[in-house]
Amino acid sequence: MTESTAGSRRQDGAPATTNDSGNKAKIDPTDDGTETGRSTPESSKSTGQNSVVSEESGNNDRVQTVEEFKNLMYKMQETRRNIVAALLNEKELKSEDVETLQHTYDKLTDRHTRAFQREMCTLTAKLSLNIKDETRGLEKDLKYLRQLLQIRADEPSISWPVLLAKVDLPSILSPYHPESAEKFVEEYEQAVAFLKTFIQPVENNDGKKPIFVTDWDGTMKDYCSQYATNLQRFTRVSAVLTAGPLRGPGILDLTAMPIDGPVMFSGSWGREWWLSGKRVVHEDGISDEGFSALQRLGEEMKDLLHSSDYAPFALVGSGVQRKVDRLTLGVQTVCRHVTQELSSRYQNAVKERMHRVDPDSRVSGPFYCF
Repeated sequence: MTESTAGSRRQDGAPATTNDSGNKAKIDPTDDGTETGRSTPESSKSTGQNSVVSEESGNNDRVQTVEEFKNLMYKMQETRRNIVAALLNEKELKSEDVETLQHTYDKLTDRHTRAFQREMCTLTAKLSLNIKDETRGLEKDLKYLRQLLQIRADEPSISWPVLLAKVDLPSILSPYHPESAEKFVEEYEQAVAFLKTFIQPVENNDGKKPIFVTDWDGTMKDYCSQYATNLQRFTRVSAVLTAGPLRGPGILDLTAMPIDGPVMFSGSWGREWWLSGKRVVHEDGISDEGFSALQRLGEEMKDLLHSSDYAPFALVGSGVQRKVDRLTLGVQTVCRHVTQELSSRYQNAVKERMHRVDPDSRVSGPFYCF
């Protein structure tokens, strides 16, 4: 990852990811999480929503471009938002929404994905990206939704709170524990006991409840190779503070939570907030000259990523993130999919554009590579 800053410095580490064999089966609500054979042609058909299907331009078997992959994931995320909104408002789910998720899963696990490594292409080259987190996240969503729909079909008259309580989340999630299902149950029981302290008065503390501060990466999303497609599930909290930006893509683009709902969102380490439908920016300590330089460098980076050689870097690590006081660039994946030669050329191209914007290094900070 690299950073160009406007008067401030910071280094971010990259989360780890693993590389296992891929799951190719259509999701079954009774599936135990083990990995089976390929999707059938029937399971790849989507009923209802054609927007996700149409991105393949009439050829469903060819290698996806980087942009097609991003478009597929973002269109699917719109469906996830619709599902979350329906659940929060106690409305019935649409079967076509669930089938849209299934279609996306089938696409991600087609013959162009092996052991979670998905082959993609640009105009001039092919590349491989690890999509385990994107795939596993969809598996969990689909198992949850299929179980929910099955309970509703069996008991159509029960209320929504009762319906949601009947979904057996531990049985869905336990097969994904890296150690064992038994270890998941043990940790689950410990977590429940811990969280109960937040709804019960604390002894010797005047009845005040403790403040719960948690890490976004480990609690609200899975670690993921590609920030730009790390589409996230809904979790109830009061506020989210992230290092990444609000938009571009940022947390408001990636989450399935209602962005104007019960959760407040912050980006750029608290320099920008989404409040009552508006972006509020804290600009203390950043000069107008620095803002102007970042704006121009951002435009230079958009132009650079439109070139065929460097298009993959939109999905490498954090991609290109425009924060309030800096521009953060990913130069290598955690699985080291990018050749050193290409990564070095990209970094040199970025430095050249930094020099165009700020030839005398008056406002730009250090250029980090890690």
